[in-house]
Amino acid sequence: MIKFTHLLGVVALVCTGLLSSLASAGSDVDQDKVLELVRDGKIRPLAELMAQNPGRFNGHLLDVELEYERDVLVYEIEVLGQDGVVREFYLDPVTGEVLKEEIED
Repeated sequence: MIKFTHLLGVVALVCTGLLSSLASAGSDVDQDKVLELVRDGKIRPLAELMAQNPGRFNGHLLDVELEYERDVLVYEIEVLGQDGVVREFYLDPVTGEVLKEEIED
């Protein structure tokens, strides 16, 4: 029979492992920090970067996040294109280079 205190310990270890793996998967930057980064010239405004590639971002903007991916800042942009396809783009927040483009299922 498993003691209740042992069970709690196992649950705590599992939860700790799950939380640490989620934290390393990518963490969002809050809007105040984004404004600070833009104001300080460390990243460029999203509208400016999207204007560099108007054909790519033509459609309905669904979601935007600035987040750390493997300790590197990226804009993650989700767009519903005029063709009805949802695409997710990863942009370098300094250069505007499209780092990755995926079609959502």
